[in-house]
Amino acid sequence: MAGVNVPTAIVDALTPWSTTIGVICLIGVWSMLYKENPFYRACEHAYVGSAAAHTLVTTYANTIKPGIQMNMAQNGDYWEIIPILLGCLIYFQPIRQYNWISRFPMAFWVGYNAGYSLTLRVAMPLFTEARRTMLPFFVITDGRFDLMTSINNIVFTGVVVLVLVYFIFSRNVIQGKGVFLNRWARIAIMICFGAGFGNGVANRVSLLIGRFNYVLSDWLKLY
Repeated sequence: MAGVNVPTAIVDALTPWSTTIGVICLIGVWSMLYKENPFYRACEHAYVGSAAAHTLVTTYANTIKPGIQMNMAQNGDYWEIIPILLGCLIYFQPIRQYNWISRFPMAFWVGYNAGYSLTLRVAMPLFTEARRTMLPFFVITDGRFDLMTSINNIVFTGVVVLVLVYFIFSRNVIQGKGVFLNRWARIAIMICFGAGFGNGVANRVSLLIGRFNYVLSDWLKLY
């Protein structure tokens, strides 16, 4: 990514060492499960420092360098020096006396994204999702009535309307009205939260399996 071509022989020679260092850092991170300790903090600081250095190098190689060599030198787009200099101001953040300078690119970035979020380009996906909620209750597939798809659409649309009504008229629900609506809306919300939590746990377990595979296969060569 950084535009440096390393010979294959050097990469093969350094791979066992890099794998060992990776396993040591992995054990250091896992040591947090017992309690916070200096080993964990050292691995944490090493990760943050390497991530910051990697971001700095890739930003120069993928953004600043092409912008100067291609867009400015070849195409004559000299105006790009303005965003480049503005972005470089953010690296004043670690300097205590001049960290106020880094607020200018951050303010521009926040303002740009705030303005961008108000455009139709971002609002259109919201309308698209709202349109996808309006599903037909009677589905015809290949000239036949599709019972399962119709039931799925009815349940999906009904749950969406139930939850929306629950939040829109939550004041009446709090005052004791609509107890039946309150109960079933909460059940639907809890099912949604449970599915999201289960999906998150499954993703974390997948990452854990990947780390075990890294230790057993890449480092120990057990399979």
